[in-house]
Amino acid sequence: MKRPFIVICVILAGFSLGSSGTSKTLDDVQELDLQTAQEIALADNPSLAAAAERVEQARQRIEQARALYWPTVDVGGSAGYNKISQNSADILAMANNGQSVDRSSENYRLSLAASWLLFDGFSRKFSNMIAEYGKEESEQARRDAQRLLLQSVAESYYGAQLALYNKTIAEANFSFNSKQAEDAKLRMDAGSGSLSAVLNFQVQMNNASTEKLVAERDYDLALFGLALLLGRESGEMPEGLQLSKVEMVEEDGFFEIVQEELLKEANSNRPDLLGRELSFQRAESTIGAKEAAYYPVLAVNGGVDGTRQDDFSFENNDFGSSVAVNLSYNLFRGKGDAARIAEAKAAKREAARSLEQQKNRVQSEVRQAITRLQQARAQLVLQRASVKLVSQTRDLVEEGYKAGQESLARFNEVQRDLVRTQSRLALSLVGLYTNRQRLKTATGESLLPFLQE
Repeated sequence: MKRPFIVICVILAGFSLGSSGTSKTLDDVQELDLQTAQEIALADNPSLAAAAERVEQARQRIEQARALYWPTVDVGGSAGYNKISQNSADILAMANNGQSVDRSSENYRLSLAASWLLFDGFSRKFSNMIAEYGKEESEQARRDAQRLLLQSVAESYYGAQLALYNKTIAEANFSFNSKQAEDAKLRMDAGSGSLSAVLNFQVQMNNASTEKLVAERDYDLALFGLALLLGRESGEMPEGLQLSKVEMVEEDGFFEIVQEELLKEANSNRPDLLGRELSFQRAESTIGAKEAAYYPVLAVNGGVDGTRQDDFSFENNDFGSSVAVNLSYNLFRGKGDAARIAEAKAAKREAARSLEQQKNRVQSEVRQAITRLQQARAQLVLQRASVKLVSQTRDLVEEGYKAGQESLARFNEVQRDLVRTQSRLALSLVGLYTNRQRLKTATGESLLPFLQE
């Protein structure tokens, strides 16, 4: 259950995400690839800036805990004016053999006090450990937000890529039917064709134009979402920016999937899992802090105090000093300390169960991502083969149609089949890239390229 060495090694590795080091902006980019988009998102996304502020808050709590080791020094002073009643002055005068008494007086006081806690049952030690673990926990939470942001950027990026492929398919479909419409018109003018054939291909051209418009809309929507993730204040991408087109992946480009190794990588890389381990360590340190109530408290106190009347020009003779060593040991507090320790132990058990649950969740996410990637690969192989078969079928039917051996309806059918199959191939290709990224996100590998020593 306890893995303090692993956690401390991760903490002391001193890694910081390269987002703060990138100088790229969208205005400097003509052709945007995924890695550049992710770098810009890590640098400019507002939600990450908020997470960084939470880390800074935790860092300052460490400084607060360290301050407990230092002595406290206080300086004080006062100035007062008193005036007694006439009756009181008469009484004092009688007591002084009739000498007159000044009814008013001024009182001045200066003090300097110091206190230093020498021993408090290791409470300060555990308070510092709690603050340290809390700070690293916040840092891991920030990294986990970065991990999820990288995935969101990839989803939007690949969504735009799919729209680009669909637009290309629609344009090719339009060009094909446009050529067929020209040929049909020539045949009609020559007396060997019909007007219905010309109108048919014009309808197919309109359908292709509609598909192109839908693809352009999907592309624009994907870019708006991507611009939001990249922290663009305008909410849109720079004019003229192009996306680097994703290339077709052949079977020999599939990397080997070794499930056990990927599961181990997830245990080492996932920030949310490391954060839960730190939460467990923090809960364990809280027990030590609560058990400090069973120890005595030893402190040294000292001070210099001076008073003067009717004159604020202090001299050495006006000051006195004191030094004391104080030891206190509580014998009974109504079992409150025992209850607080029991509460801390329950919190530790809760943290342990949460850690185990998170481990199981991470393992499940990796297994699911592996299954999805394997299915995406199989679909890509099948769709690539299907496109070849349907293309060959369409060409054969086209030849038969021109020879008068195939009907126009059959020609339309095979062309629609080809367009649908090409769209499925594009969806399978983008699905492969997307599921690759999801597996990297599940194992935490997606963060590694952006880590710098």
